[in-house]
Amino acid sequence: MKIVHIFGSKLFSFHYDNEKENELKRLLNLWNDIPYLFQFIKANKQDIGNSSIDLLLDLISIDANEIDDILYRLSTNNDKKLDTFFKQLHNTEYQFRKLSLNKGRKNYLRIYALKIDENCFVITGGAIKFTHLMEERVHTNNELKKLERARQFLIENGVFDIDSFYEFLNE
Repeated sequence: MKIVHIFGSKLFSFHYDNEKENELKRLLNLWNDIPYLFQFIKANKQDIGNSSIDLLLDLISIDANEIDDILYRLSTNNDKKLDTFFKQLHNTEYQFRKLSLNKGRKNYLRIYALKIDENCFVITGGAIKFTHLMEERVHTNNELKKLERARQFLIENGVFDIDSFYEFLNE
């Protein structure tokens, strides 16, 4: 497992050993892969109610591209903050804590990240989420576990703030 730079000096992503691409790139590619999306939506039909599969296919692809644009704009503009996209994962959390669990969202799409410090995040994964709670479906529950594993990985490597994060990246 390694961490790679995405945009600017604010956004990073995990690149897991078993994957060809970092998590952000992997997700954006998946969310633009129409055959994959069709199979995913079909497999989760019970969660979408009467929504049109064709409409969801279009919406997910459009939202994936918008997320990419949003992250680029927020990461490369000094007047913008990634904190406007990423919010606490649990709505009951209202204070910043070190390596807090965060989510960015656009309709059904979620990007999960750890907040290193103000305006600095590392993406751990993401999901298409049709249900209310992450624990309700295997694929979203797996993302919750990835978030915790990634957090533990950083803690075990002495990362607890922005300085220790950059030191870890430079090792």
